[in-house]
Amino acid sequence: MMKKIALIPVLLGSTRIPDKNLLFVDGYPMAFYVARACQKAGIFDEIYLNSEHDIVEKMAVMLGVKFYRRAPDRGGSSCMMHNKSCQCSGQRCQTHDHFLYDFMQHMDPSYLVLVHTTSPLLRAETIRAFVNMLDVDNYDSLFSVEERYAETFFEGKPLNFSLSKKIPTQTLCPLQLITWAISGWKSSSFLHSYHRNSHDDAGPTFCGKIGRFPVDRVQALDADDWDDLYLIEAALQLRRQNVKLGVHKFDDRVVGIEHELEELIGRDGVTKFIDSGANLKLRNLDVIKKKMGPAPWLYLLVYTGTDQIALICQEPGEGARKHCHVTHAEWWVVLEGEFEWRLDEGNVIKAGPSDIVCLPQGVVHSIVCTSEAAGIRLACGARDMEHVYYR
Repeated sequence: MMKKIALIPVLLGSTRIPDKNLLFVDGYPMAFYVARACQKAGIFDEIYLNSEHDIVEKMAVMLGVKFYRRAPDRGGSSCMMHNKSCQCSGQRCQTHDHFLYDFMQHMDPSYLVLVHTTSPLLRAETIRAFVNMLDVDNYDSLFSVEERYAETFFEGKPLNFSLSKKIPTQTLCPLQLITWAISGWKSSSFLHSYHRNSHDDAGPTFCGKIGRFPVDRVQALDADDWDDLYLIEAALQLRRQNVKLGVHKFDDRVVGIEHELEELIGRDGVTKFIDSGANLKLRNLDVIKKKMGPAPWLYLLVYTGTDQIALICQEPGEGARKHCHVTHAEWWVVLEGEFEWRLDEGNVIKAGPSDIVCLPQGVVHSIVCTSEAAGIRLACGARDMEHVYYR
């Protein structure tokens, strides 16, 4: 039986992003995303986290995968291994060859697939397709590549286009950039090349029949520096929120787009805006009401990197102009008085004290206080959420 093993190296010596494999990226260390994708792929006999450090073993236990302790002198922080591609002399190893060779010798996989923590956007189905390609197409080594259809210069000369003839970029010969998100080897071929150590051999990393496996630009993102990490965090958040692009469009009914809370609520007639109490650990509604006085007013309760929650008090007939939010849902709790949410589709939601109203993103609505006295609602949404106004 052909034993397939996934190996996830977790190093802690990064210089450009210190401790990047310990950082919480959208809620988890990056190794968690990669290990779970490997588990979900359902194609590996064994999955290992590979590291010198005890804290990584703790991650492995939490994830339900195995842990392989990399010896410092065998592909680790004080490597002493030698082969054609690299000769280490007690410093941190800078090559895959040494720790892969060490692992293959001890674990004896038929196929070894290296999945890097720095590519946490890899999907399970992508990993599964990669392993199938490595096996079925009988590659000795296989590497993920990102195909870029872009006019490219190399050493000052056009590489894949003509200066004299402009053609659509989608018809260009694509560049194939090795991403190192996922790589794989037939272990017997890797070990043969490592032992051979010949000058007419490319070396064990690029051994034998070499294949290229295209991955899309998002899955190819690699956390190499802080800019990369920023993009990865944003992409993980959007994936978790199941955001669908291209649903909402600008049309003739749109009369404005606003996001500054104080300005937009002012146009709704709320002239008293207080944000000095935002993000305090404890507030009291009665104290706030006494401080703010008669309607209309807005008291900002929460204003964090992601969330915005405010108390809004308005007189009968006042409310919010017809609008929607295209990126987030919004919800409210009516604390005093009565309100109507008048939806563009013709429905009306009537709510009084203790009622909770929730509208998905994209639902066009207006809000009106319909009680005989002023009403107070707790408005909860995303920070600086866009308000798209309609006529």
